[in-house]
Amino acid sequence: MSNPLPIGAMGWALDKENIKDLEANGCNTKELLAQAKDVLPPFNSLANPKDIVNILDQRNQGACQGHALAMMFSICFFLKTGRWYEFSRAAGYYLSQRYDGIRGDSGSTLSAGRKVATDHGMCLERDWPYPSSYNPREPSGIDYPYKIKVTQPIRDIEIAMEWLSLGLPIQTGIVWGNNMSKELVTQGDTRGGGHSTSLWLLTIEGYVRNLNSWGGSWNGDGVHQWTKQAFAGMLANQNNVFIGYAPDDMEYPIPDVI
Repeated sequence: MSNPLPIGAMGWALDKENIKDLEANGCNTKELLAQAKDVLPPFNSLANPKDIVNILDQRNQGACQGHALAMMFSICFFLKTGRWYEFSRAAGYYLSQRYDGIRGDSGSTLSAGRKVATDHGMCLERDWPYPSSYNPREPSGIDYPYKIKVTQPIRDIEIAMEWLSLGLPIQTGIVWGNNMSKELVTQGDTRGGGHSTSLWLLTIEGYVRNLNSWGGSWNGDGVHQWTKQAFAGMLANQNNVFIGYAPDDMEYPIPDVI
């Protein structure tokens, strides 16, 4: 399938990404996975993440990183509490841009997104709704009580597959290539930036589920499947970035009933 790409799709600011910083501040992956096996329910048994996940649309903004970061929060909160809430895509995008020092609708980095997750904190979608056009103005009186303290850059395909099989999510930063809307993304122009999506869960057949922020009309339902071989090729590309998020030590209140 090959769909026309949204105007604001190229929202991962690869030229400003601090990959060395990301890789230097990770956690002990093997210890995390060992702990997760004991405490996480078997969410890989879910038939379809669409049963609980609302695939949203970044529309004409380059806000893919903010969308994917908000999805990391939603998934980790779900793993921690069994409840699903939408986290603020606007906060994920615009707060990350502040850390990046970016002005204007030209994307954001995964490393800035991680700072939002671990240091600044996030809010719910209802507190800072996603605007119809680029508008980084922060609503007054917002609290940011949600933090994900455990993040881990991932390069190894076996660790990545085990991470996903346990129900833990991975945020992607993928360089833009000719096959961005298809399964394989192994070549790209680093000057052009790229795209960020959310990986969560495996199919019974062992395919990786990729949740995109181009709306439910993309690929039929907003979800794409990667083969393990394709995923390994993406991990091997040193320009690509993959960050695993885990709910260990997550800081959160239980929201009031909406």
